[in-house]
Amino acid sequence: MNKKFDFITDTLIIGGGPAGSTLARELNKNNVNNILIEKNFNYDKPCGGGIKSKVFEEFNLPKELETKQITNVNLFSTSNNVKFNIKKAPLSIVLRKEFDNKLRLLAQEEGTNLIQGKYKSAEYFKDYIIAKIKIENKILLIKAKYLVGADGVKSNVKKDLLGIYPKSFLTNYVIVKNQVIDSCEFYFGSKYSPKRYAWVFPHGNNISIGSIFEPKSNASNIFEDLLKQKDALTAKKKGFYIPNWDKKNTFYKNRVFFVGDAAGQTLPFTYEGIYYSMRSARILANAITKNNPELYEKEWKKTFEKTFKSYHWAEKFFLYSDFMSNKMLSFFKNKSLQEKAFLYWNNKVKPISPQNIVIKFFKYFFKK
Repeated sequence: MNKKFDFITDTLIIGGGPAGSTLARELNKNNVNNILIEKNFNYDKPCGGGIKSKVFEEFNLPKELETKQITNVNLFSTSNNVKFNIKKAPLSIVLRKEFDNKLRLLAQEEGTNLIQGKYKSAEYFKDYIIAKIKIENKILLIKAKYLVGADGVKSNVKKDLLGIYPKSFLTNYVIVKNQVIDSCEFYFGSKYSPKRYAWVFPHGNNISIGSIFEPKSNASNIFEDLLKQKDALTAKKKGFYIPNWDKKNTFYKNRVFFVGDAAGQTLPFTYEGIYYSMRSARILANAITKNNPELYEKEWKKTFEKTFKSYHWAEKFFLYSDFMSNKMLSFFKNKSLQEKAFLYWNNKVKPISPQNIVIKFFKYFFKK
């Protein structure tokens, strides 16, 4: 090739959110040269910002990024409610703009070449890739051994290579100024979010309210009802998409990996994305370091596939109707069962199979 490259690197990462930045940091630990491209350093992703508190120790992150620690989670359905005490493994609230920016800066301090620019296209060769990155009015040519799409649910890398975006759900979202709560609230049922859930989370000195919807559902009217209930009708509404996990997801093709939202690595039912994106990035970093692309999918499935399948099935089972959502909350009023559910959520025990979910559920209610 008689081309002049602006940069040559081992791994070119597109997307500077939790997945891309964590991947860069993990590669730096193993002296793997990398470049991280983020299209907008000032982007503030619409997000509840909830993440398992253990992430700070697990990924060596400054605790001051935590704006609030949550030890109580309140669940509501159309005719029921229950409180979860999660003090043994609390939930942290972060502001995504600050959180993502700090992750990028940590990666840069540890050796990553951080560039603000936009992915345009790539050419794929046997032993390398040439990517075009737009910076203002200039196009950079970057030669890399591997390219990583960590650029979110509307991944341009995935669209360019596979002709598709990751599967996703529509989410409505608002920030309500100068309201404070000390717990996280989840709402299930047709008047909040049919077959998914709505949430109310702390957000700094404000609160965030959001709801996940099936495609083509009556999202706007339902969300308006929730905002009215929370005296938040005047808040500015935003729409965005979150991944819908697909067990047939592509992990690797033509020297290109996908990770985080671009790979649909958001846990079904709870829709936790930050933590699982970071854990997935660590698995990918190990595969790249060992120059063994197939290891990524193999290790990810070994670590997470049973959990994702279990939560996917539980979501379909418990959120199928208002009747089942109400029964789910009745189920969780039993402190022993609540403790077991908490252990599954906190990854302290092996995920339960779909068959055992049904068996345990019906055994409990027949005993009553």
